[in-house]
Amino acid sequence: MVDLALLQSVSYIAGALGVCVAAAYYIINLRINMKAKEMEICRYITDRMTSDTGMQTYGILMQKNVEWKDHNDFMKKYGYDNVEFFGHWTSWFLLADTLGYIVKNKIARVETIYDLGGWGFIRVWEKYKGFILSRREVAYGSDFYASFEYFAGEMLRIKKGRDASFGARLEQFRETGGP
Repeated sequence: MVDLALLQSVSYIAGALGVCVAAAYYIINLRINMKAKEMEICRYITDRMTSDTGMQTYGILMQKNVEWKDHNDFMKKYGYDNVEFFGHWTSWFLLADTLGYIVKNKIARVETIYDLGGWGFIRVWEKYKGFILSRREVAYGSDFYASFEYFAGEMLRIKKGRDASFGARLEQFRETGGP
């Protein structure tokens, strides 16, 4: 006959094994869901960046004739009264700020965002950082587009790590305002 202690031991082992299998299944499922969430976020962002409208907006923002002397001059030329251009820069800056939030909070890997075109925001930041920094002083405080600044810094860090010669090209861009 089977000993009661043996049955009880087998029962405990089976229960513990069941808990281990359930935990492993949960962890695997959680990882799959996290990866799916990251890919959904990346799909949404790349759709915005690489659409015709997104690329046109980038081109408009990066035109050489978009110039200003100071914060007031920028707002006079490209602020609320210039609804079309205002829409371009605010939507693009908010997208960059959102990307910074996503990267900072590790919702998506910074390298993934970089590989999907995030590097393009380096030049947007370089062109508009003077305005953004002055806007912080005049209107919105030190956190105004702070995630955009963080994101551009992360993209620049990766870019310099992958392409050491980029620093010289960036200096040229800073000096001339163009490629």
